[in-house]
Order: sequence, then C-alpha cells, then structure tokens
Amino acid sequence: MTHTIFSLEQNVYEEDHVPIVVEDVDENGISSPVLQRLIDSAQGAAVGVAATYRPDCTLSSLAFATLSRGLVIHFFTAKKQNPQQQKKKGQGPLVSRGRTLIQEQLLCDPDIQFYGYRLDRIALGLHLDLLLRINAAVDILSVSISDRRSLEALMNALGGEALLQKQNVKILFSHREGDMTTNDVALQAWAACRTAALPHMASRFARLSRIATDTITDAHLSDLAKISRDAEILESLKPTKVVNNVKDDLSISRGGTVNLECTRFRTRIMKNRDQVIHIETQTGNKLSTITGRAHHIDGRQAHIDVGARHPSGKVVRVTTIGKADLTAAESYRESVVLKALQGTIILTQNPFFCSIWEPSLKISWPPPTKDASSTAFVYNPSGTLNHSQYEAVERILSQEDRYRVLLIQGPPGTGKTTVMAASVDSIVRTGHKDRTVWLVAQSNVAVKNIAEKLDKVGFRDFKLLVARDFHYDWHEHLYERLEHCFIRSDMIINVGPVAIERLLLDAHTKTKTRVILCTLSMLSNPHISEIVLQVPVETVIFDEASQIEVGDYLPLLQRFQPTLQKMVFIGDDRQLAPFGQDDIGKLRSVFELPHLRRRAHFLDTQYRMPLVIGSFISHHVYNQKLMTVHNNNSRAACRFLDVKRGQEQRLGKSWANPKEITVVIHLARIYHRQGKQFRIITPYDGQRSAIERQLELAQLPWEDKIWLTVTAGNEEDHIIVSLVRTQGVGFLKNARRTNVMLTRCKMSMIICTNRDFVTKGKAASTLVGQLAGTMGPDAWLDARDIVNGILR
Repeated sequence: MTHTIFSLEQNVYEEDHVPIVVEDVDENGISSPVLQRLIDSAQGAAVGVAATYRPDCTLSSLAFATLSRGLVIHFFTAKKQNPQQQKKKGQGPLVSRGRTLIQEQLLCDPDIQFYGYRLDRIALGLHLDLLLRINAAVDILSVSISDRRSLEALMNALGGEALLQKQNVKILFSHREGDMTTNDVALQAWAACRTAALPHMASRFARLSRIATDTITDAHLSDLAKISRDAEILESLKPTKVVNNVKDDLSISRGGTVNLECTRFRTRIMKNRDQVIHIETQTGNKLSTITGRAHHIDGRQAHIDVGARHPSGKVVRVTTIGKADLTAAESYRESVVLKALQGTIILTQNPFFCSIWEPSLKISWPPPTKDASSTAFVYNPSGTLNHSQYEAVERILSQEDRYRVLLIQGPPGTGKTTVMAASVDSIVRTGHKDRTVWLVAQSNVAVKNIAEKLDKVGFRDFKLLVARDFHYDWHEHLYERLEHCFIRSDMIINVGPVAIERLLLDAHTKTKTRVILCTLSMLSNPHISEIVLQVPVETVIFDEASQIEVGDYLPLLQRFQPTLQKMVFIGDDRQLAPFGQDDIGKLRSVFELPHLRRRAHFLDTQYRMPLVIGSFISHHVYNQKLMTVHNNNSRAACRFLDVKRGQEQRLGKSWANPKEITVVIHLARIYHRQGKQFRIITPYDGQRSAIERQLELAQLPWEDKIWLTVTAGNEEDHIIVSLVRTQGVGFLKNARRTNVMLTRCKMSMIICTNRDFVTKGKAASTLVGQLAGTMGPDAWLDARDIVNGILR
C-alpha cells in the first residue's frame, strides 16, 4: 500500500494559483478520513474528476480535485488479486472496501457535483472496470457545439482561450493511453474544477443534463459500456504512423505549399486535425526532411503547408504521423452514448435497440407507416428462386413484427444479392407505392457490387450515394456502368429540396426513386438530411452484415427512429468478422448475438463453386447443410502447386515469398495465353505488391488482378492462391478468412504453397491443410511444369 503527498503547480490558466496539495494512494489506502479531507476542501460542492487508462482501455486511476486539494487513486487490474475485497450488497462480484467507500462517500454523495473532461467515458469505465456508479456528473465538453475532440471545444469548455495557456492545455489533454502521469491526471481534474468555479461558465454548466449512472439499470449500463469500450479499443488500433505511397516528384505552388501526388488509395494523405506530414527528399547525396500539415486534398493531389522551408530534389519517403480524426459515424456513435447517459434520449424506448441489445424488455413496435394490406408479392424477373431464397424474400417482404429484425445467413455463392434484388424488385413493383428501401454495406466496393448486380438483372430504379473522397480521381472507372444512378456526396451539399428531387428522379420513368444504396457511414453524413426527407429510411437491408460491429448501428437507430420499420441483416458468420475482432475477442456482429442468431434463416444452396470445393466447404464449415448445384464435377477443379524451395520472407510488417511469385507469374501467363478470366489471391500486402510489379514487368494484365483475402463478395472463373507462409501459420489460423479465400472460384482454383508445410507441417490442421488431405496426392502439380508453360 502506497500513500504519498506532493505539491502541484498548475500551468493551465494564465492566472496564478496557490499550489495544490495532492494525496496519491492505491485503492487499499482509501479510508474515510482521506476522502473527507477532499470533501471538506470543496467550495460550492464542486469536484473535478479525471481518469487514466491502460493500453487496453481499462480504467487504471481516478483523480478528484477541488481548488486547493487533489486525490489520485490507483486501481488493481482485473487479473491482480486485491487482498481487501468484499461482496457488494446482494449477489455479484467482489468489490474492494476502498471502492465501496469511494462510491458511498464520494461518487454518490447527493451534495457533490462532479465536473470532468469526457465524463461519459469515465462514468462507463467506473461501471465496466470497477463496478462503481456516479451521481450528478457534468461533462464539461457538452457546452461546446464544435467537435468534442477538438482543441477549440476543450478551450471553450475550460473557460475560453483568453484565460488559458493554450500550448500547455494541448499537451495536457493529448496524452495517449498509458502515457499520463499522476501529475497529469491530477491537473486535469483540477482544471475541470477550476472551470466550474468561473462565474461566466456556471450558467452554461447549469443548463447541461447530468450523468447519473446510479439511476440506470445494470443491463442497460453494461450495454452502453460495451458499445463505448469497443469503440475506444478500435480507435486505439488506428495506426499512428502511415507511410504514404506518392510519386517521387513534387512541385511548390506560389503560396508555398508542397504538392504531392498519391498513388495508392489505402495509404493516401488525408487532412486530419492532429496529423503531421514528414517529407523526406534527396538532392544528390544530401537527404533532408521537412514537416508540414495537409492544407487541401483534391483526389490524388495533396497540398502540404510546410511554412517557410521548401524541399527540393526527389521524394524518398512521405510519412503521416498521428491518428486520423474520428469519422462522422464514430462521432455520432459517441454522441448517442453520451446523450443516453445524460438522459436526453431513452434508447430503451427504441424497439430496434431493445431487439438487438435488450430483448428481455417488452418491445412495442410502431404500426407500419404504409397500408399493411398492400402486401408485396415475390417477383424475380431474373429466374426462379430456390426454396430457401424464396422463403428469405417472403420474410423480407413481410410486415409481421416477428420479422422486424431479420437475419439471413448466406454462405458463399448462395445468391445473397439475388435475394436482395428479388426483394427490392418485389417491393417496388407489387408493394405500396411509397414504401422505401435502403441497401447498405460497410464499404464502397461492397455497395458498388450490389449496384452492379442489380443492374445486371435489369433493376435500375435506384440511386447510389458515393463519397467524393472515394470516387474522385481514384475509383471513377468503377462506376462507368452506373452513371445513370450515381450521386456523389459533394452534389448534395448546400442544395435545396428541388435540386435533391431532380437528383432522385429516374432518367427513364421520370419518377422519384424509392431505393437508395450507400455505405453505413454515409447514413451519419449530415448532408443527406434532404434525401432522407424525400426517401425516408424505412426498410434497411444490410449486406455482409457479419462484418459490421453491432455498435455501428447505433447512429442509424437513433437518427432514423421516427421512420425505421424493418432491419434485414444478410451475411455469414463463417466468413469475415468485424474489423478488429482478432484484437477484441468479444467484438460482435448481430450474428454473434445468440437470441438473434438462432432465428437466422439459412440459404442452403450454393451455385458458385465446383462440386469438389463446395462439398468440402459444406462438410468442414457448414455442418453438411450446404448443397451444391454446379456443372463442374471434376476433381481437377481444385489443385495444389508444390513450390518446393519457396520460403517466407519478412517484408516490413508484411510477408513475401519470391519463389511463389515466380510460379504465380508463370501461371498468369498461361491463363492469359489461354484467354481465361482469372484473379490472384494472397493474404499478404507485401506479396500483393510484389506480384503486381512482376505482372506489369511481364506485360501481363495487373490492374485489379490481385485480391487480398480480406475482401469478400468477389468471384472469378479461375483463382490462383499464393499462401506465402512456409514456417508460421499466420493468416491460415483464421478459419473465417480462409473460408473466404477458398470460395472465390467459379471454375477452378490452384493453391501455390509448400507441400510439406500444408500436409505435414504447422498448416496441416488448418482449413487449407484439411483441403489438401481431402484432395490427396493426385491433386499436386509440379512447379517445374508450370515454369515450362505446361498446365494439364
């Protein structure tokens, strides 16, 4: 047990202040006298509060402060046994005596008012990590109407820039997880108390709703805490350093900005509040580095403000330092949780929230907004639906309450897009004339794929919303076939209802569309307000829903609660998981929620893969429930190519295998000569880049020829797989991603790897190893034949 006392000088406000006496203890050092000394020093019952967090985002310490006194309390980790524990009242986990005192004597004292920076996070951390509640807490950032994470909002919440030492404020409140010192957290708490004592801030804080978690049920508070914590961990996983792929020449504009051209969308330079750009150049043998900030981004062109220093020579490397800002969707999600804690919105009155997060509550569904008697009938002009597809469409069209939240599991090749197309077509053609449908996916590419497939089956009465940042100068070629339905995000900014109505008109029928396609994040874009007035968000169908973390639906549920009628989740929890699940084991999609998963409808017939692959996947992934209908019954549809001397090599943070690259290029040359449509799949970005370069050097098609296996929804006649690894299992230990990789081909698949590695080595027990065992020795090709241009 530690207990120290030190004096702290404040450097936040310009005005001088007497030193603050701070007691520093661990939770076992808490006693009533320690807490009472802090309480007795409070003037006007105002106490500032701040917290520190471990790298895993769990709360590690709390600081309380009055104008003259501070108290910092350090807590044990969940794994470290605290010798002083006792049961809370009733049933429940063990809670230390110190924590019980903190809650009863301080946190829930009705005479104390707490003030803090990001108090929503503190309140939820108290519950999730310490099993504690807080009463009458004021989130000081809520006085600001600007971005809560901005320095401007913070300065405003602390009383205004004129009173503050701006640079010190910026440093104090910009620490990363695990980097804050005891002095830092004590000073943050003191600053929160100080702003509460400012006369011109008192009235502003008085108008704010208080956070009082002692009035929220355990179940609801746990849901809010889980939603918030998952978002925090995902934010912590964002890279703090990105090497930007740019052309090696630069130009300098008249205004002195450096102009760079980015060459890869994934690593493009972006304009963010807290990021800086390091530009390394070389002139002769001289290397130099200058630092600037992105001033303006226009497609591939990045204009960097570097001040008076101007670089010269060729660009050697450009690096972005710092995390990207929160997206509009991430900010909206954070805002919804905060408002729920403040009681300004009541999520438990939202039937869709309850259906997903709190099914034990009584759910009261709103009546359908359209005439329920105007039932849509199944209509599918592109062909006959099988029984499981037909039943899925019927459930989507149904307005029964039991299908208001509907899950449809669609393994690879089972016609998920066919089901969506038939459902939308049926609603538009046979349903109520005003019923609307929004088709939503996580990525722009996934949305584009849906649009292309709708177009392919002859349904063109829809509009496709696309972010300008994704489209302009980067992916315009992807949308050439979809110009008739295309609306770019910059086309809807600062325009009135008449202009929006014109954008929503179908070019052929001259009627307003009732079907909108967009990404999930687009639904948090404030500029779509006029669109959703004219095409209300009523029925929403989510594609690849198993890749969407369940908390990402929160902004949609809140924003469109007045109009939302039905949510349909189409996906497959045997394929890709939500981003970050490898790092957050408990990260969930709707398919990981048992009360929803057990009611999921299963599409039971796949048409994409040849029989030998489809049967294997059915047996090893889908418990033999997946049937195959395909005209290729040959076992030669799945073969392995033994790259005997191939060895994995570290390439930065990725991996490459030069021998496999050589073999893949020879295979590509054979397929190209035979006029076959093919794609190359590899799990590693390093291998992808190297193969791409070699294809270009060999004068073979290389653009859009290589897929990383993190991409689902794509398919091609012939697939070449490069596994890369020969020692460590790596990617192959993830059965869901491997399932995606093995299920992309329509005619044939060749897997390039080391035979011993997948039959006898570490990969033998993986899904690929099991496939090799199932196919047997006859499935193996000799790499020497491929090099000689022979493919039997």
